[in-house]
Amino acid sequence: MEALRIVRHVREDLARHGIGATLHDIGYRGANILVDLQILKGMTARLRDVNDPRLFEAPGFHGRFVHADEFGKMYEGLHELWPAFLREAGRRGDRCYALFDGDALASYGWYSDMPSPIDGNFVLHFDRVYTYMYKGYTVPTYRGKHLHAVGMCRALRELTVEGKEGLISYVQSNNFASLRSVARMGYRVFGTVYLLRVGRRVLTYTTRTCRDYGFWVESNARPSWVIR
Repeated sequence: MEALRIVRHVREDLARHGIGATLHDIGYRGANILVDLQILKGMTARLRDVNDPRLFEAPGFHGRFVHADEFGKMYEGLHELWPAFLREAGRRGDRCYALFDGDALASYGWYSDMPSPIDGNFVLHFDRVYTYMYKGYTVPTYRGKHLHAVGMCRALRELTVEGKEGLISYVQSNNFASLRSVARMGYRVFGTVYLLRVGRRVLTYTTRTCRDYGFWVESNARPSWVIR
């Protein structure tokens, strides 16, 4: 059964993304059998990069920024909003931009101006002229309506008014569907970060083009090596 699942996945990759992307995905997954490897594509979006005005439109939905404490009182424990996550987001001063259908939560994304954890091992740093966008989620009932993109575009518009240069984020290099989706919205890839963990040893490597965005990853492991 597992072999059939792998074959189906490879066929889908070939049909949707081509042979180059498929070979990358196979290599990525194969490497992760032996080591813990992540390849992150750093990207930014500025308001002028959003060329489709429909990406700001979601008829019937209204949106706003919500602070972590307020969001926790409404939805803690629901929609992947775990108490520990909300406490940490609140400590950093992160905000959530949420879209609502009346009083019902439809979609959300989180926005931070502080160095932010990627997982339990790595922390992302970036130039503070940007706001880091992470943890986008759409309630299953509302999926297929492009609410994630609308929420990001509306948040980007408000952050630009506040004086920010734009959004900064990343996507795993083999998440081809997400890479296409954010490219349609207006994100532009500027560089790549490689995260390698073998046992207790950690190496992070950042391509030179990331320097212009202050984009690099710190490991909390010891020993660790950071190459930028």
